[in-house]
Amino acid sequence: MPRAASLGFFAEGFVAKTCSTPGTAAFWLRALGANSGARRHDALHPGLLGELARAPGFGYRWAPVAFGIDFGTSNSVVALADGDGPPRFASFELLGRSTASFRSLLFFDLDEQRPAEPVVFSAGPAGIEAYLDALGEGRLIQSFKTHLTTASLGRTALGPHALDLDELLALFLGRLREGASAALGAPIERAVLGRPVRFAGSRDDQACARAEARLRRAALAAGLGEVELELEPIAAAYHYEAGLERDELAMIADFGAGTTDFCVMRIGPTHRGRRERSDDVLVTGGVGVAGDNLDAALIEHVVAPALGKGSYYREFGKRLPIPPGYYYKLSRWHQLSFLRGSRTRHELERLAQHAESPAALEALMMIIEDNQGFHLHEAVEATKIALSREPRAAFDYVHEDFEVHAQVERADFEAWIADEVAEIAACLDQTLARAGLEPAAIDRVFMTGGTAFVPAVRREFEARFGSGKLSSGDELSSIAAGLAGRARSWDAAAG
Repeated sequence: MPRAASLGFFAEGFVAKTCSTPGTAAFWLRALGANSGARRHDALHPGLLGELARAPGFGYRWAPVAFGIDFGTSNSVVALADGDGPPRFASFELLGRSTASFRSLLFFDLDEQRPAEPVVFSAGPAGIEAYLDALGEGRLIQSFKTHLTTASLGRTALGPHALDLDELLALFLGRLREGASAALGAPIERAVLGRPVRFAGSRDDQACARAEARLRRAALAAGLGEVELELEPIAAAYHYEAGLERDELAMIADFGAGTTDFCVMRIGPTHRGRRERSDDVLVTGGVGVAGDNLDAALIEHVVAPALGKGSYYREFGKRLPIPPGYYYKLSRWHQLSFLRGSRTRHELERLAQHAESPAALEALMMIIEDNQGFHLHEAVEATKIALSREPRAAFDYVHEDFEVHAQVERADFEAWIADEVAEIAACLDQTLARAGLEPAAIDRVFMTGGTAFVPAVRREFEARFGSGKLSSGDELSSIAAGLAGRARSWDAAAG
């Protein structure tokens, strides 16, 4: 691919800054005005660039476009750093509103699938809208990033098609790339992608290596010609560093949906902009416990009992508990699609025939059959956010004649998530210990991600560092902004 194909330009700014005289600039602006795409970043064709380069008195400079892609478990964000200013973000339309979040999900309308034809699908905001229009029909797949470490995972049946995880990832990243390219007016040919320190579900370095290789393959299959990977907490550090006026030794805590990641890094004006920053990173750490685990606690304790968890059925003269595995998968977004198989349906139908609370099992089957994962997630998320602000919050979920209305006390929620919070705190302590640092040595703690506002989590940081050292911000965009900024510094150093 020609070098020019991976570069972008603001056509008018390019001409105005590089033409030696106003007359020359006016000539080329008139020529560009005849080009219907002249005001897009990718409007200057390599052939036109060649003509410009050969024009008398005309000089030009390359303007590399640096992209950062934060492929998250729940949400993905794309940022572009195309100058000296702050990165800007791809914006998408969702239900008539603009958002920088491209929800990490795929939706397949099974009625639209045809043998021997490409699979038909929607992703991100369009996937949500298609899912809502389908009124529960079709197949919604979300949180698939959590499966990256899985060595062997079956294919997902989608009508006449059957796709494996690598193909699903490529479909999603391809649609994300296309949508972000259109939104930002520049083709995304190369990018820096984020990755967690420890991928969710990883038990060893081999599993993390497998997940990283899978992510790289999917990105290339999605149309990216060149991919670099950066740890997500380090990307957050770059974003935080951009606003610093003095050097700091910072602890960065990145709370995602699938993982919680840490890094201790020297940042500030004397470090900023260098391509090689490995000496600035003192230590990284991560654990596969994060926002999705807190969501799971709410489902298991508030929703699942109304769907039969903890109840019994009678068979062969014995009183037996309803197997808890159904509720485990129900409460974990990346496992939810596994419940939509015929085998699970037959098992639940048999259990309902012998259950002491058959209506609860019938409601569970309806939730699964009607693909209610998205709506359930929205209700859980609303309650979790409210509990970060208030000592109690309402949980409300309604689907047809099944309803759950409850007042959730923050104290109860904190008891349900105590083990998860302890795991996060243990990882934090281990990260500091590996760096040989006491909390007092840290100048600032930058916390990003929604879980940073959960009071039980925040108290762990306050106990170690003091509330005065804690800061947070840009929960949705900090990783993507840092990745784009890092891509820009790499380009500058390479140029």
